[in-house]
Amino acid sequence: MAQTILPDLAIVLTFIRQGAGWDQTRLARAAGTDPNVINDYERGRKPLSRNRLEALLELMAVPPERIDATLSCLAGNRAASRAPAEPGDVFAANRRRSEAVSLRFGRLAEEFSRGALQLLSGEGEALHGRQDAELLWRRLKAKGRTLAQRRVLVEDVRKFRHWALVERVCAESIEKAANHPREARELAELALYIAERVPGDAAWRARLAGFAGVHVANGQRVCNDLHAMEAALKRALQLWEQGAPGDPGLLNPAVVPWIEAACRSEQRRFREARKRIDEALEFDRGELRGKILLTKSAILKALGDFEESTAALSEAAPLIDSKREPRFALYLRLNLLSDLCRLGRAEEAERGLKEVGRLAEQIGEGLDLSRVVWLRGLTATGVGRIVEAEAAFRQARHDFETHRLAYDYALVSLDLSQVLLEQNRHGEVRTIAEEMLTIFKSLKIDREMLMALQVFWEAAQRESATVRLTRSVLRFLLRAQQDPGLRFEEEEGAGAD
Repeated sequence: MAQTILPDLAIVLTFIRQGAGWDQTRLARAAGTDPNVINDYERGRKPLSRNRLEALLELMAVPPERIDATLSCLAGNRAASRAPAEPGDVFAANRRRSEAVSLRFGRLAEEFSRGALQLLSGEGEALHGRQDAELLWRRLKAKGRTLAQRRVLVEDVRKFRHWALVERVCAESIEKAANHPREARELAELALYIAERVPGDAAWRARLAGFAGVHVANGQRVCNDLHAMEAALKRALQLWEQGAPGDPGLLNPAVVPWIEAACRSEQRRFREARKRIDEALEFDRGELRGKILLTKSAILKALGDFEESTAALSEAAPLIDSKREPRFALYLRLNLLSDLCRLGRAEEAERGLKEVGRLAEQIGEGLDLSRVVWLRGLTATGVGRIVEAEAAFRQARHDFETHRLAYDYALVSLDLSQVLLEQNRHGEVRTIAEEMLTIFKSLKIDREMLMALQVFWEAAQRESATVRLTRSVLRFLLRAQQDPGLRFEEEEGAGAD
């Protein structure tokens, strides 16, 4: 009789359920179904969809990211099992006999024969640890509890000195980095404090401290303290390497080079940053790939490679779940579609406008909606709807001025100027240039950015500003956003179309 090959999602459900300590009856009760249904899923007798699997994992307080991580590990075990034995391998015959026995006994015989028992034990430990960490984090972040009070709790209560809590607090630091930099830094410092007190093997403790330490460096980065960032990063990388012998493989190895890449990019060491981000993609187990690609896109943009930057965003887009991470999905898609417009692919970008608008409305933040309006102007320009483009740019420009977002205000002003110059409306462009320069002179902005706008203003005053010059200044500002201190050099012939 032929051996039944189980679907991968059925295998994932079995391993994660067992690793989480749930039996089929308990899971069926939580799901409001019969235990036979769960049994049929796991034996492959009943089709199990990705959505249904995610719903079952949610009942067990298991994050959906574990699906891809488990699939990746399962694929690795299968690849290892297919490697040919060395000539004269005295264990090969015994291994084959053992696999034959496994095939005859047990529900997961096919997977056991591929070394999946190791996956079960490793995944089980990781899942239990992360479930415990989620509960510990909820207690640790209780309303009104200060950083000092959290540290006292870690010091006084042993169970808070947990490796998975280090990982959980680090993840929270990453989430806060964009909009709450000081809180991100404090969380990373708390994670390091916990890591240094995790009981057990000293090498494992060093590995954890290195992991938390790179998050401290990231916190310093988003707080614009590059000197402290470099010191924290150097120490963290030393600890990370020092602790390698004690690493049981519970941490995602992609995190360290990913954060190092972001730090090197901040230091304008872009070639090194690109090397590290490629390492992060190589090490990633699946759950961080979208975010790593977003960082890679920013590095490529700083290097002036807009096409490769856009390709990285395109690869990242399907990896971001808009239901679970709507703000991150919106940010990614806004960048992708605006880049497509600036690469002359407005028709392609226009096809994604509806989804971006829906996401922005779902989140309900005014500035997000303003950026969608700006994007509509870019797509309208690219497909030749000049009147619509002008109206969109003027609305977005007004919104950015109201919120004193000088950089976005300058970019959309240049977009509007291009539309006006194509209609020979030089007088209006001169007014826009004067308004831009007045705002920027009142702010502390990069000298090279101001110089680029000064060149545009002078041309506008002479009514000699051209679409080509405007694009040159615009392209510089787009790069300067990723590479502060970049020198502005007017392109040869930019003064004439």
